[in-house]
Amino acid sequence: MIRIKAVDAQNISEVCRLTANPNGNGATTYAYCNALSIAEAKYDPEMYPNAIYNNNIIIGFFMYRRAENQADTATICRFMLDYRFQHKGFGIKALACILRGLKIQGVKKVILLSDDANKIAKKLCLSFGFQLTGKIDHNQNCYMLEW
Repeated sequence: MIRIKAVDAQNISEVCRLTANPNGNGATTYAYCNALSIAEAKYDPEMYPNAIYNNNIIIGFFMYRRAENQADTATICRFMLDYRFQHKGFGIKALACILRGLKIQGVKKVILLSDDANKIAKKLCLSFGFQLTGKIDHNQNCYMLEW
């Protein structure tokens, strides 16, 4: 069962060891190093870093931004699965869990940022009903989902 837990003192080391790259590097062509993302969140109170678990085993990381003055909108700016858990259906399950949680929090619009060259992420976004907006944010395509 997929569950989401905020990054905290108990799981920060595990989150930082996750990598989408089987060669062991934290960053890949499409992903930022999780440690860098967590550091960024420490200086931006609108950023929320989270660990993704499957049956109490950490499998991934995501981070979203949610501004107080736009509480109905969340921007997923990081989303990754460790290479050991890719291509096993966990991305679909994790994104479904993330979206469910955001909806429960009152979010009505989700923006997801993804590198244009990341075809797997594009396919995942579109399968959930995200629409490409045509906007670029930090050199990444913006996809939007509203409910």
